[in-house]
Amino acid sequence: MGKKYRLRYAPSPTGYLHIGNTRTALMDYLFAKHYDGDFIVRIEDTDIARNVDDAIESQFSNLMWLGIIPDESIVEEQSPITKEQYKELSDKYGHYQQSMKFDRYVELAEKLIHERKAYKCFCTTDELEKDREEQEAKGNPSPQYNLKCFKLSKEEVKAKEEAGVPYSIRFHVPENKEYIINDLVRGEVKFESENIGDFVIVKQNGIATYNFAVVVDDHDMEITTVVRGEEHISNTPRQLMIYDAFGWSYPEFAHLSLIVDETHKKLSKRSGNALFFIEQYRNQGYLPQAVFNYIALLGWSPVGEQEILSKEELIAQFDEKRFSKSPSTFDMVKMKWINSQYMKSISETEYLTFIKPFIDNSRFNLENVDENWLNQVLLLFKKEIEFGLQINDHLDLFFNDIKVSEDALNQLKEIGDYDNLINIFENNLTNITDWTVDNIQQVIKTSGKEADKKGKAMFMPIRIFATKSEHGPSLAEVIYLLGKEKVLNNIKEVKGTINAK
Repeated sequence: MGKKYRLRYAPSPTGYLHIGNTRTALMDYLFAKHYDGDFIVRIEDTDIARNVDDAIESQFSNLMWLGIIPDESIVEEQSPITKEQYKELSDKYGHYQQSMKFDRYVELAEKLIHERKAYKCFCTTDELEKDREEQEAKGNPSPQYNLKCFKLSKEEVKAKEEAGVPYSIRFHVPENKEYIINDLVRGEVKFESENIGDFVIVKQNGIATYNFAVVVDDHDMEITTVVRGEEHISNTPRQLMIYDAFGWSYPEFAHLSLIVDETHKKLSKRSGNALFFIEQYRNQGYLPQAVFNYIALLGWSPVGEQEILSKEELIAQFDEKRFSKSPSTFDMVKMKWINSQYMKSISETEYLTFIKPFIDNSRFNLENVDENWLNQVLLLFKKEIEFGLQINDHLDLFFNDIKVSEDALNQLKEIGDYDNLINIFENNLTNITDWTVDNIQQVIKTSGKEADKKGKAMFMPIRIFATKSEHGPSLAEVIYLLGKEKVLNNIKEVKGTINAK
């Protein structure tokens, strides 16, 4: 029997779920599910001063919306884990939130002190800053701690403790040691201990630092594989040292390549053309399965050319050997295209349920509107729109009195010689007794023949006069849904606008 894969996504509640940490969570999820392993969500909330009140709730809400569902996590309103399940899990693996494990971290740090692998550091912030400045002034670009407190005698340490001098706990870096990992993305990566100074593992306030707490948590939870962004590579040697200090085995590591924007800078909330937070995609009307699909292709690729892949297909095709070493460019155009493909593929019922909440009721009065008529209007644009909010770009001609645009009038001017066509069309439309799409389609066709017009010279003038717009879906369906009276009024209004010029 092979090993049981256990992977974790461990967000800090200092912010909301964004493209970068979603990609990390998604790769952890696909990796775990492909190998029938466990996907864990753990909260790393030791940076108490920067924690945002609703960040944890937002993380779970958006993960669940995307379909990235944890097998193990804290108990939270949006989390699938019950209190009974959590009790069983935490008894085995420890708490899934770092702020509930402070005693555990301090206990282990004290163990390292006892073994002379760590020590109490009584240096003040001012002393540390002064020493750093002195090292930089001597030409050292990477200052390290000067080992002042490592060299204190037991008597000196005891005296400072009895005097109540505040202290942090600092890890003592082994000398002249090489650390090696076989990264699943980058291959063999080496680190030299001489490039790293002794570092703090528990701060003066008793809170463990990231590099210490994360190792303890990964060990306690039996994490087999750590998938994270390449910005964490610099943390890795410190974490390896802590694993060694306790005699614990390393997990596998996979450091994912950067996601960059169109200017090749790291994607951030300041990137101009991309939405950064998952909540923004929800609010704009992207489908969760489309966002899941696109983000899965950032820094990883399936075999073959197919890009539209369901969650089940992505799980089945996942292969950790297909991570990319090169940065991935976040392409908003492609994101919209993938979403539009999913929009086209869902059923009409699913589409209508999805799209209606995105209608702007301040612009379009839906009171007393026939639901069947509204459904037909919305379905006109099922294959046109890229995301939900775009529906509002198409509804004006059905709900509001719009003016024919200058662009449309210029189109008419370029085509020219349309008066006879429009008069014939207007007359034929007036004489329709049975208002159906088929009969309207026949009137358009007959009017073209009678006026000896076809192609753009026929369709464009009829569309502009009938709908006051030069763009739109099926012309006969639009005319049908606008209704005979409104279309005939539109023709009169456009004629009046042209005559007024």
